[in-house]
Amino acid sequence: MTPSHRLLAAGLGASLCLAAPAYSQVKKQGHDIAQLKKAALAIDKHVANLYRRKKLKVPAVVDDATFLRRSFLLAAGRIPTLDEARMFLEIEDANKREMLAGYLMSEKNDGYRSSMVNWVSDLLRLTDSFNEGQAAPYVEFVHTAMKDNMPWDQFAQRLLSAKGSGWADNNGAVGYFIRDKGMPLDNLSTTMRIFTGERMECAQCHDSPFNKWERMDFYELAAFTNGQEEINRGPWNQVEMELRDAKERRTEFGRLVEWLGDNIHYFTLAGGGKGRIKLPHDYQYRDGDPGEMIGGKTHFGKKIRSSERRDDESARDDFAKWMVGKDNVRFTSIIVNRMWQRIMGKGIYEPVDEYKPADKTITPDLMDYLIGLMRDDLQYDLRAFQHVLLLTRNFQFAANPEAFEAGMPQAFNGRQIERLSAEQVWDSLVTLVAGNPDKLPRRGFSNAIYYKGRPVLVGKKTMAQLSREVLAIKTPDEYRSYVNQLLSEVKGGGGKPTKKEMMAMKGLQRPGPASGMARASELPAPAPAAHLLRSFGSSDRDLIESATREPNMAQVLSIMNGYVEKMVVSNQSSAVYKALEAGTTDRDKVRFLYYSILSRSPTAEEMAILMRDVIDGSKESYRNLASALIATHEFIFIQ
Repeated sequence: MTPSHRLLAAGLGASLCLAAPAYSQVKKQGHDIAQLKKAALAIDKHVANLYRRKKLKVPAVVDDATFLRRSFLLAAGRIPTLDEARMFLEIEDANKREMLAGYLMSEKNDGYRSSMVNWVSDLLRLTDSFNEGQAAPYVEFVHTAMKDNMPWDQFAQRLLSAKGSGWADNNGAVGYFIRDKGMPLDNLSTTMRIFTGERMECAQCHDSPFNKWERMDFYELAAFTNGQEEINRGPWNQVEMELRDAKERRTEFGRLVEWLGDNIHYFTLAGGGKGRIKLPHDYQYRDGDPGEMIGGKTHFGKKIRSSERRDDESARDDFAKWMVGKDNVRFTSIIVNRMWQRIMGKGIYEPVDEYKPADKTITPDLMDYLIGLMRDDLQYDLRAFQHVLLLTRNFQFAANPEAFEAGMPQAFNGRQIERLSAEQVWDSLVTLVAGNPDKLPRRGFSNAIYYKGRPVLVGKKTMAQLSREVLAIKTPDEYRSYVNQLLSEVKGGGGKPTKKEMMAMKGLQRPGPASGMARASELPAPAPAAHLLRSFGSSDRDLIESATREPNMAQVLSIMNGYVEKMVVSNQSSAVYKALEAGTTDRDKVRFLYYSILSRSPTAEEMAILMRDVIDGSKESYRNLASALIATHEFIFIQ
């Protein structure tokens, strides 16, 4: 190893440290690297047994460059920087793949958080607003949960049991039900699909012809979450009705009343679920009558019931506990399968969110092992579980055509080549422009009152305070009086902000960093229709995981002569051009550009062609090379 390589190795040892202290969240839960490696080895043994049963040779592993790029894109959602690529590719260390997995899964590495925010936001259809109102506390809850590596069972339970005002301290989880305000039955279908892999949409209207679910089953589950109401909406309703009758809704007073309805009352959830529900007027089966009141009942896992005779204010809490309980194997199986798909490319069973019992999968023993690992050993620590998967040989497999022909599932036969997600494309471009994007500013979350697109009463009153005051109002007269006073306070703050107010406003960034140069997780959600993220298929957040990787002409134009050209290639301050400063010879500069963009060295043939026909030492020749590399399929695909 050369002296320069020794320095790089020292850097790798410091930066890609796999020691338990760098992984403090796992350490706190009693997980150390030895435990994770042992679990990875157990998984590989199950996969090897599968190959043995199929009488197939276990695939070879990919080379270092492929492993590097694959690991970064899946674990951190972006390509590695030049320094990160050099640290990995230019050292010889038998443990460097293990070290890289530790680096990517360290809680000090923000890439994991950002990537998981994107994933769970698509799953939950997370948006920056509800109807016409703000959803910032809900968005903040999701961001914080991913940053803190909140165990998945705790995360789900918080979402399903939250109640009260979304503006109350640490109560943003109430946004899960607010997201589907007015559609509680659709919300139940979504909940069952996300967390149990049960498709119950059809059973909302009739017995499902495709699975075992009957309409009565659906309504017995819906009883637990029935009764979703807003807190103390009565006085507001009366005032709003009077304004409508008097045709005064467009007055300053009327607009403020409307704003309070959208931003305060709308973001509340009263009660804990009635635990009972009326069958619909068109109920058509013999096991119930239209309009009949029925109680709640679960149909798998631990059997729980609620009474049809009285409201039960703990019904949603009971439902949440049932959902994440150890008896509900579906809850664990689905998140195991989702995480396997995230890392390996395909789920152990497909579709990834249609539950299959372990004994119906191709690897029953492995599925049982993974369920126990997630639930009992790792206690729903998704970071630790994905860390285990990164340590497996299965993750490193190169695709083997012979195995495909023999019917080996994609989940155990290397990753299929596929285009990067919109978020991976964007974050990789940001990496080329700004260097390590995890050092860029994150979006800010504040409790400030935003009215007509600007913060008001800064340093005087917060949304939490406003919410408490508004929700405590008991009569329409009191409500009118309060709104008049609030309107006066807002107008009174219309002059030049005080120094105190300016300091309080500093750092408030809604809904994302003002410059736009930030990771996808920090930008408005969903992205505007004209944004590069949408061109590359990011979700509009209307449906669960509705992102697409389908090609279109807008993508080609963005890369060749549009957004990418302006954002990266023509931007001489782009971090990608630091490769030219790092190299002392033309060959070094070419190699470092390849490191920066494709995360590999050029082949001997590529280098020969470039040195002969392209590179003449000018900045223009390197700019042309950078443009060409970004435009390759290799840049926007992962394998």
